Amino acid sequence: MKITIGYLYYDLLNLYGDSGNIKALIYHLKEQDIDVDVKYLTIKDKKDFSKLDMIYIGSGTEDNLILALNDLKEDFDSLKEFIDNKKFLLATGNSLELFGNYIVTNKKIKCLGLFDYVVMYQDRIVKDVNIKSNIIDKNIIGFENHLGKVISQNDDIIKIDNYIGTYIIGPLLVRNPYLCSYYIKELIKSKDENFEFKN
Repeated sequence: MKITIGYLYYDLLNLYGDSGNIKALIYHLKEQDIDVDVKYLTIKDKKDFSKLDMIYIGSGTEDNLILALNDLKEDFDSLKEFIDNKKFLLATGNSLELFGNYIVTNKKIKCLGLFDYVVMYQDRIVKDVNIKSNIIDKNIIGFENHLGKVISQNDDIIKIDNYIGTYIIGPLLVRNPYLCSYYIKELIKSKDENFEFKN
């Protein structure tokens, strides 16, 4: 089996060591004897999302986030098809803001609208996180540092089909091995429901 991961804006949206999530995915997939191909994609690169099994995107400055947003709009149809096919998308830090309807600052910034939520900027939130979720039966831990607040969704973690968006920054999957194990298994099963996992 081969799993292809698109690491979007690895050079722009990697503010807090987010690349640790890619390293964790590669390591644990290879533990299962799965061939892993990571496509490192950034501004102006040709993006064929139909060839990907998963997308990962990390956190960055507000300016870099807008650069990524404008670039993704160029590939909107391909990305929407990826989402409609319930492929896997993991967005950590403020990159989750890209996939909702709007970011509201002193103006209203139209986002991709792939999921139904709005982000409102407010005073900066800096906090440790230790939360329950509807994903695994263990608490998820981490750290947040962001301006946005998601309206009408759980602030700390959003799960819609195979999309997970969270304001938790950095190597989320490294710090949360149960979440990493869950994610790896779901990703593999999407390719082969009868896959025999190693312990």
